Amino acid sequence: MAILLLLLTLSFPGTGLATPGEIDPSDPSAGDFLDLDLSEYYRIAAEAYRDGNYNLAIRYYLASLTRNIDNEIAIYNVACCYALMGNVELASLYLQRAVIAGYHDISFMRGDHDFDSVRDDPLFIGTMQHISAALAEAPEYSGEGYLFYAEAAFRCLLRFPEGYDPELEYPLVVGLHGYGDSPENFIRLWDYFDGPDFIYACPRGPYPFTENNVTAFSWFKPYDDEYDIRELDLLSTEYVISVVDDLRERHLISDVFLFGFSQGCALTWMTGIAHPQEFTGLIGFGGRLDTAFVNSAGWDDASGLSAFVANGTMDQGASVEAGLEAFAILEDLGIEAVFSSWEGVHMVNRPVLLQAQEWMETLRR
Repeated sequence: MAILLLLLTLSFPGTGLATPGEIDPSDPSAGDFLDLDLSEYYRIAAEAYRDGNYNLAIRYYLASLTRNIDNEIAIYNVACCYALMGNVELASLYLQRAVIAGYHDISFMRGDHDFDSVRDDPLFIGTMQHISAALAEAPEYSGEGYLFYAEAAFRCLLRFPEGYDPELEYPLVVGLHGYGDSPENFIRLWDYFDGPDFIYACPRGPYPFTENNVTAFSWFKPYDDEYDIRELDLLSTEYVISVVDDLRERHLISDVFLFGFSQGCALTWMTGIAHPQEFTGLIGFGGRLDTAFVNSAGWDDASGLSAFVANGTMDQGASVEAGLEAFAILEDLGIEAVFSSWEGVHMVNRPVLLQAQEWMETLRR
């Protein structure tokens, strides 16, 4: 295959792994590596990736791969880290290795913003061409697929303010986690707020997938030319509205705010634009605004809605420029927006989140 031939032209460093001849079967400690908790390695790697510490993320991903060389997601994440560091050679190498290990989502590769900094490099262009050709030649075993729609039950986590009284009204903040994250992680941001006096809800993304042997979630189905992606985007916004509607039935709710990070930020903007009457304000950290979505339909008047846009100056996934673009588009739609930034990477910055909390308090009715 083209991918394998290309890989064979590259040199490989020593792996540092024990060879069969170096293993002493009579040594009781020979299998101690089986007791290693790889999930902790995956957690540290994922957190380092989200914090922009790509060298540390690579260290832990590669360490985990010495014990599980078939983890195509971990290999793919190594490729992403190298791309975010601007190392096109290693980004290309590990992307090919991920494909050989079984990662075949070519549509996601093409749209993954982690590769934006190397996408126009001739080496990376050639790599993608080899991968596309190889996957096109691969036999198709999955059959013909289609999407159907059905109701399902989903998990949502809640935190309540101290002294919560179910007979009183409270503001609601719905937190939308980033791609590959979970409500169990995003609910922890409750501790970032200063004496929160609102209900904080964290639903999970509707599309689960396995990353580093851990179930993770996405708000959007991976792009595929076979499906109407705009229709699926609208379905994701309706999913968020169903969460809000359900919580209104269960609790006395006054103002409703959407708070999203990364992919959850993108969905925050989209949901607010599609349903401006449902929200008092939108808060987005480290995300982009899908201009194709904005241009895909004539939306209702969004005047009266407010937005808090926040991006880190060293965020390579969603730059300050991406945040300012979102800010400008939101204002063009009649949304009263404010912008804040911090010197940092792809994360929810606590001081800026506290600014957003103060901003929410000025809007509450």
